[in-house]
This record gives sequence, structure tokens and C-alpha cells, in this order.
Amino acid sequence: MKCYFNYQLVIICGILIISCQNEIKTETIYLKNTLAFAKGGEYLAPSEIELYKADILFIRTLKGEKTVALQKAWQIQGFTMRMDTKFTIVQDNKGTGQGFYIFRHKNSQAIALQAPHSYTDLYTGEIARKLMQESNYVAAAWNTVPRDVADMAHLENTIFQAFGRAFAQQYPTGLIVQLHGFAKKKRKSKKGQNTDLIISGTTKTPSVPLLNSSHCLKSQLIEFEIRLYPFEINELGGTTNSNAKDLRKREFYHFFHIEMSKPLRKVLRHNRQKRDILNHCLQMPNH
Repeated sequence: MKCYFNYQLVIICGILIISCQNEIKTETIYLKNTLAFAKGGEYLAPSEIELYKADILFIRTLKGEKTVALQKAWQIQGFTMRMDTKFTIVQDNKGTGQGFYIFRHKNSQAIALQAPHSYTDLYTGEIARKLMQESNYVAAAWNTVPRDVADMAHLENTIFQAFGRAFAQQYPTGLIVQLHGFAKKKRKSKKGQNTDLIISGTTKTPSVPLLNSSHCLKSQLIEFEIRLYPFEINELGGTTNSNAKDLRKREFYHFFHIEMSKPLRKVLRHNRQKRDILNHCLQMPNH
């Protein structure tokens, strides 16, 4: 009788595992396809009032509001808001390049991901999506038009920028991590040509959390060359990044700018273990 019940337990556990795996696979396909369909169109710069309203709507969404009233408010601004069991998705529904945003419902850490060049910085958008699904970041943002149409890392007064402002207001001690990609062969210095990841706070004075994350990455991604801007390399520091500058005006300084080589991006795209290392180093307790 004891063996019989254990056998039943094994079957039940097996069914639960398969069900969970199928749910994860379905969620992955859904987010991947939804993000892909959101891309395209022409960029239309938002008005001052549209930016003001976006700030308010992003804060309401970050607070966890899931009302019909909020959905309608987003719709009036040209966005679709929908929810599943884990996430709230807000996306531009007019093809005007205003971006794609995901918010976690619960058990989240006050870190937001941004992929402003997901078209041209190959795999950065996919890496951001997988990090968002596999870990507990509270929110993430992607561009939906190419950077030669509208550069979300350098344009001022964008909805993408409003997302960052709202996050900073809701989580004043939180962290924004922006993912970028670079080509080694295009770097001017030998250091740049031999580097796989450049981590920066977009200023000449790295913060203690940035120093700690840099040390963590170096100690755990030992097969890749990690360098800290500006102490170990003096390029790709993100010093002209419009999002970081806008946040500093509001006295929010918790911004990580991460540049990755294509070989590293390829590994992070396919290797869950390496993504877990990146997650761990970004989510260290002192953040």
C-alpha cells in the first residue's frame, strides 16, 4: 500500500511539472510574439500634455492598479493595456513608436530593465525579455521603432523617458538597468576590442552598488572580459544617455548602463545559467 501511494505521488508530481513547463512555454511564446507584433510604424513625438499624462499612468500601473478605468485611460493615450496572471502589458497601439512595457504583478524587486536599441543591438531585446520572465524585475521597457527613426537612448521628451521618470518616483531607491550592444571591431582602443562587457553609471564617479556589481560580474563571468567605466576603460560609458541625464535632474542616480559584445550577447541569449549570473549581480542586496 505504501508503494502504491508513493507511485501515485510521483504521477501527480510529474503532471504538475509538465503543466508548469507548458505554462512557462506558453507565456514565453505569448510575450515573444506580442513584443514582435508591437514593433514597426513611424515615430510621432508626444506632446507635453501626453508626456504629463504618461507619467501619471505609468505611476498608477507601477502601483499595481488593474482597473478598467486605467485601461481606458491608457487607450485614450493610444495604448493597449492588458493583463495575464503575472504581468500587465502596455503597448503603443497606433504604431507611433512609443514603446512596449511590462509590469510584474507581485513578488518583484525594485529594478527596471530597458532595451532602447533592441532592433540594432542584436539580442538585447530578447535578453531583456528572458531576464524579465526568469527573475523578479518589477518592470521592463523596449523601443518599438529602430534607432535611426527614433533613438530612445538619446532623444528627449519621449514616452520611454516618462517610464523611467515614473519608476524613479515610485521606487526612489530602485535601479534602472539599460542594456546595449557593441561591435568589438568598431572600437578604437585595444581595450575596447578586447572587452565583452562595459558597465557604467553614466558618470565619472561610479557608485558603490555599481562597483559591487562590476566585481560580481568579473568574479563569475570569468571567461569574458568585464571592464568598469571610467576606471578600466574610457569609452561606451553612456555619458550622453538622455534617460540617465533626465533622471539625474530629478536626483535619481541609480542607473546602470551595460554594453555587451556580440559574443557575450549570443551566450546570454541561449544560456540560462549565464543569465542567472547577470541577474544575481544586478540584484545584489545593497541595491
